[in-house]
Amino acid sequence: MPQQSKARVWALLGPHRGDNNQVLALAEALGLSFEEKHLSYNTLRRVPPTLLGATFASVTTEARAHIEDEPPDLTISTGLRSVPAVRELKRRSGGRMRAVHLGYPRISPRHFDLVVPTPEYPVPDAPNVMRIPFALTPHRAREVEQSDRDLLNAYPQPRRLFLIGGPTLYWELPGERIIAAVRHLQKEGGSILAIGSPRTPVEVLESVRRTLEGSSVPFLFEPGDGPPAYQAVIEAADAIFVTADSVAMTADAVMTGKPVGLVPIAKSGLGRVVMGMMDRLRSGQRLRPRDLRFFWAALRQEGFGGTLEEPKASSPPDYAELVADRVRRLWEPPLRPATNGRDKDR
Repeated sequence: MPQQSKARVWALLGPHRGDNNQVLALAEALGLSFEEKHLSYNTLRRVPPTLLGATFASVTTEARAHIEDEPPDLTISTGLRSVPAVRELKRRSGGRMRAVHLGYPRISPRHFDLVVPTPEYPVPDAPNVMRIPFALTPHRAREVEQSDRDLLNAYPQPRRLFLIGGPTLYWELPGERIIAAVRHLQKEGGSILAIGSPRTPVEVLESVRRTLEGSSVPFLFEPGDGPPAYQAVIEAADAIFVTADSVAMTADAVMTGKPVGLVPIAKSGLGRVVMGMMDRLRSGQRLRPRDLRFFWAALRQEGFGGTLEEPKASSPPDYAELVADRVRRLWEPPLRPATNGRDKDR
């Protein structure tokens, strides 16, 4: 058992901002000092974690050098790529290390001390599974540059933020629906702040740009990573609209307490076939690797968010703190928060 003030915590980060935000959200909520370990992967990342087992083999040589040290007391991870490395760290620790995984590890929860899935993932029930309605978001607000704040404050209110995701295995973003959403927001006056994501198809972004340019409503269009920073735009918005594919951006929006509206998407060709068949064979069960319909149902049940036409504000609990409390209880007595801080290990 680690001493309360000396517990070593590793936040295992990967290539995706949404995933990393979840890991950092929990690490910060714990109130313990933690190290950021940035992992990159080689071609073995495509091998399912059930086949790879406990190994660093899928981690690049450069990244492996940062995790070859003595295993920490706790790892926080997400994404299937991190699973073999976490299992190897736990093996090297002789079972001493605690491992928390956020999302769907594509492997039995028994390999972790705690698994925290959102509703769309087909993680089986188990004593060490804690379900939450949407992804964790940073526990503490990120610092916003004053230049970003000044830039965004120049846009007239109400500022309507449109967060645009991208297609998934079973769902697609019909261009006509996205453009219809932009035109609906233009009718409301004020200004529009539109942000794309790495998954947004180029043709959708170009259509959004043309639609924004074809109106007298002031707009900011950000197809990538800024500037201004994502956190600054979230802060400046008076209402937030999100394409329904994005679990992470929906969580960011709902946690602001501002009015939120989901913009509907459509089944892909594969989605129509698979859902039609599986809903007959296994009615009420989640599709693999994830089933967004269960995510939307959880939002409705909890009253989080509304529609494009009727956005809804809500006051969700701090799920990062709820999960952090569960993590602290993995030890006896529970770990107590200390002075919070982080060390970046790139």
